[in-house]
Amino acid sequence: MMVLVTRKVWGLKVWMAALAFVVVLPLFAAPDTAQAGRDGDDGRRSEFTGIIQERPERSLQGKWVIGGRAFTTDGGTEFDQSEGTLTVGSCAKVEVRNGRVHEIDSEPMRDCQ
Repeated sequence: MMVLVTRKVWGLKVWMAALAFVVVLPLFAAPDTAQAGRDGDDGRRSEFTGIIQERPERSLQGKWVIGGRAFTTDGGTEFDQSEGTLTVGSCAKVEVRNGRVHEIDSEPMRDCQ
């Protein structure tokens, strides 16, 4: 009888520790997500500039390879071609927010040299 009670208590402690681990640990692991930005952006942004090596054939949405890195764009991705058209061989900057491509901008070739 004592062994059964001990196992139940031990099992309860394990579940409580697991729950605390799942709930509390992310608060310390990602402190930058505690405050969201103005437009729902949680601050996880990155930019990359390189030469366009591949791009979708018929539209702007799809698979891109820029500077050796693969990116996938969708209907929510913005495109800025004010510095020139986004063609293979031209320079582009990719802005990634929260793990998705937010924008691809044409850039002057000097930015890729």
